[in-house]
Amino acid sequence: MSLAIEQNPSSGALTRRKFLHLGVLGVTGLATVGCVAGISTRNDIEMTERTIKIPNLPESFKGMTIAFTSEIHSGPDMNADGLREVVAAINSVKADVIMLPGDFVSMHRNEIPAIAETFHELSAPMGVFATTGNHEFYVDADMTSAVLESCGVKMLRNENVALERNGEKLYILGVDDVDADSVANFVEGKTASHIDELFRGVPDNAATILLNHKPYRFDEYAMTNVGLMLSGHTHGGQIVFARIAGETISLSRIASKYVAGLYQIEENGKQTQMYVSRGIGTVALPMRFNCPPEITRITLA
Repeated sequence: MSLAIEQNPSSGALTRRKFLHLGVLGVTGLATVGCVAGISTRNDIEMTERTIKIPNLPESFKGMTIAFTSEIHSGPDMNADGLREVVAAINSVKADVIMLPGDFVSMHRNEIPAIAETFHELSAPMGVFATTGNHEFYVDADMTSAVLESCGVKMLRNENVALERNGEKLYILGVDDVDADSVANFVEGKTASHIDELFRGVPDNAATILLNHKPYRFDEYAMTNVGLMLSGHTHGGQIVFARIAGETISLSRIASKYVAGLYQIEENGKQTQMYVSRGIGTVALPMRFNCPPEITRITLA
């Protein structure tokens, strides 16, 4: 397993028309060159590092580290041996806490036992926290969550938990994938019981980290009391034709402007950030192109 350290890349903007045009060129170029250079598998995990400032973060939590990844996808291309390697790689970050926003399985219940066999080896001094992704609901979200809980992973399903240091608190929130979109109602003052539960007991001025599988609703969550959102789902594009001015040229970019890396929204003096992990596993094709799998070490500031 090769490990590389990547520091904070720059970000940029790209018009939709230019993006689509470059995407077509990228597909053509990929077909011409062939899928050789840039191909990676789960064995080519890149260890990236980020320092992220969270609003209202108590002094006791400054310098706290998070091992963060997503899209592990137990399945035909990720058996128990592969999961054990991933668990070891996550543990090697030696972070204070581990955070995993979903997609532990792929399509079948028979993918769950490999998780039970390996995830009990995950370890961090302040705990392991996770929430559900869409693939948990394709399989069996309750069963998968129960197995993860039995391995010592705290599943946050429309709820929150407070980490405490020296009498100060940092709130970790997790929203079920099937309920995450109801934040649109929440910010409009409409009924959104799942989001009400998500924020129950969290003070307005609290420091918060939200685990939310899909990045699509970042704009709405930035209007709530969320300081940092951690997401996955996109696989970073998985098949990436090019990167132009910080933009990822991939099919995922057509579905969402949030594909991979760090994003920031600042509005009315409030800053919210989101990090979208490229994750570990794959879907549809058992390969990545110009998009190596990723585990990120986040240091809070």
